[in-house]
Amino acid sequence: MNAIYGLNQVKFDGKVIGWIDEQGLQPAGTAPTQVDVYAAQVKDGPIATITSNPGKKAFTCNLIDLSTENLVNTIGGTKDANGNWEPPEKWEKTAPMDISCDSGETIRFFNAKVTGNDFANGINSQGVLALGLNIELLKDDKGKSLKIFVKGIDPETGAPAVNPEG
Repeated sequence: MNAIYGLNQVKFDGKVIGWIDEQGLQPAGTAPTQVDVYAAQVKDGPIATITSNPGKKAFTCNLIDLSTENLVNTIGGTKDANGNWEPPEKWEKTAPMDISCDSGETIRFFNAKVTGNDFANGINSQGVLALGLNIELLKDDKGKSLKIFVKGIDPETGAPAVNPEG
């Protein structure tokens, strides 16, 4: 069995973005919408089915490592001289994203639009404050949105990864 499991690391726009909570990435897309086409001459069902909306591929997650660098690298904004984060007007950024899995695969989102939904988990003694993220898989300029690379393949080159330790 080839199961894909475990969130090892998330890279967005070439940078590791920090800790994601224990729920990992959860599917949040929408299913395609179909429309049945009926003809007056055919009495027992549709003569065709067409796709009226292809649906959307998306995930959600909670970023719990809220360092200034992670916030800037994930949804934008600025870091001032004292290390404080100033959020942008729109909490979103679009770039490639790589999901490295414990099972060895890497899932590449060629054009991931990451939007900061809102803060999550609250400020209390039961957990840590998080930033809820929505990740939409958009198509890139070549029409690609997603590719799963098998264990040992570098998503940047598509060739076997070079192990720096030999």
